[in-house]
Amino acid sequence: MPTYRVLFAGLGKMGFHMAGFLSKQKNIDLYIYNRTSTIETKWKKKFSGVQYNFTNNIKFDFVISCLKDDNAVNSFYKKFIKTNNYKKNTAIIEHSTISLNQIELLTKLLSNPKLKFVDAPVTGGQEGAKKGSLSVMVGGDKLNFNKSKKIISAYSNNCTYMGKLGSGQLAKFTNQILICGILYSISEAFQFSRKNKLDQNKIFNALKNGAASSWQFTNRYPTIVKNKFDFGFSTELMTKDLKYVLQHAKKLDLNLKLTKSVYEKYKKLQSTIYKNYDTSSLVKSLID
Repeated sequence: MPTYRVLFAGLGKMGFHMAGFLSKQKNIDLYIYNRTSTIETKWKKKFSGVQYNFTNNIKFDFVISCLKDDNAVNSFYKKFIKTNNYKKNTAIIEHSTISLNQIELLTKLLSNPKLKFVDAPVTGGQEGAKKGSLSVMVGGDKLNFNKSKKIISAYSNNCTYMGKLGSGQLAKFTNQILICGILYSISEAFQFSRKNKLDQNKIFNALKNGAASSWQFTNRYPTIVKNKFDFGFSTELMTKDLKYVLQHAKKLDLNLKLTKSVYEKYKKLQSTIYKNYDTSSLVKSLID
């Protein structure tokens, strides 16, 4: 079994655990990078890997990034491309959720024939990252997908080839449209049942195995009832994702009314403590 030299950039709520699973693979020589070095130190207390600083004398087989937004992705690769830390057919796996404009910019930036680029956003939340059970949607050349899949499988149990470059992001956009709609419905359902003074535990038990159930309902309704939101995928990141969704929808002349409405509610939460809280805190825009 060959040994692969892998760089993982971005040790956020998702990347921290994804990189952790890579560190446990016997055939991977792992390097890590995070803009905040204290996070790297925290990660190294739990896992094994070498800190990367753009001056390491090494050539990677795979470069994986899981970063916050367009700006973070652009900043990292502009710096990386100036190094000589890649070789013929180095695979770039972009797990960040970014705009299609950024995909075009990355395509130009990584146009060096040595680099093979796939966009591969993930879904499954922090829980999925911790369990290594993320779903990954990949866009790009099919050969690059097949090459990247053997690395992605360390933290994913569902890796789907969507088609050409950018189609991974379009699949993730679809995912976010669904999630924001479901969370909005859950928020209204909670508001309705609460106003009618129904027992929330009974409501949950009555509905959790019915036609209205979903992952969001079974995992987020109980925490909404407990008024607990200091975990999970932040409203800040969802606001960013929905912004990208609506930008692309506008180009297609699509009027995503519900998505736009939820986006505006998330935007308002950005000036509150719920900016860094789970997306289920959307309920606060309805009841407070």
